[in-house]
Amino acid sequence: MTQPPAPDPDEMLAQMKQQVLEGWEQGADFFDERSGDQGDEFHHGVFAPAAERMLGLEPGARVLELACGNGAFARRLGRQGMQVLATDLSPSLIAHAVRRTETISDQPLDVRYEVVDATVEREIVNCGGPFDAAVCVMGVMSMPLLRPMFGGVWRVLKPRGSFAVVTLHPAFATSGYKFARSEQDDEPHGLTILRYLSRYVTHGVTNTAQQDRQLYFHRPLTELTADAFASGLVLDGIEELAAPVTEESDARLMWNVLPDIPMAIALRFRRPA
Repeated sequence: MTQPPAPDPDEMLAQMKQQVLEGWEQGADFFDERSGDQGDEFHHGVFAPAAERMLGLEPGARVLELACGNGAFARRLGRQGMQVLATDLSPSLIAHAVRRTETISDQPLDVRYEVVDATVEREIVNCGGPFDAAVCVMGVMSMPLLRPMFGGVWRVLKPRGSFAVVTLHPAFATSGYKFARSEQDDEPHGLTILRYLSRYVTHGVTNTAQQDRQLYFHRPLTELTADAFASGLVLDGIEELAAPVTEESDARLMWNVLPDIPMAIALRFRRPA
């Protein structure tokens, strides 16, 4: 029997990238509305502060942001006196970022936006440089390839420049878990982890109110860091992040009532001198 031809890797990659782009284009208005100027409670309460701690920048620093969404973190850095080039794959999200920066910001900001595919190394290199730092907040889950991103960042960073990556915790906050509920009440008391080490593609949402699921890529921590190391970057900082516990917390997300289990992780890579 004749075997069917093996799938073409380049064609499969192109199809996945197109699905990712279509997902963010279709959800751009929803994402912008839910995020607002400063991002949702997870972004401005957990992810953005962690990225700032990892970067440790002074006013005037030149920063490249990848997967900037509607520009919430870029504006946050801009308000602190940073020079920011913020990029995203989605033209619709970039349009929202530009609009918010021009019409909502309460002060002039040194923030520019460009459409850039972070899975293509030359597009990152074309952003110019050198940059004092680079950052990607909650973006790597949507990237089918990471090696080009790390390689491009290495090429545009100054020596000793830092690259902060904040992402869902691969050991806990993936599609490979289930919330475990107590027998006494209806509140979750932990997680049941179903899979971790294998790499897989799944679908997820950025918010419980989101109707259309997007493509996400799960990688164990060893694979995520291996792509960085292969590009010449070194890891010199790590922080595990729990969800915020506030009166306004959305209990439907469950993470708000699991303060001892991290939903995200912040990693700092550095280009050696």
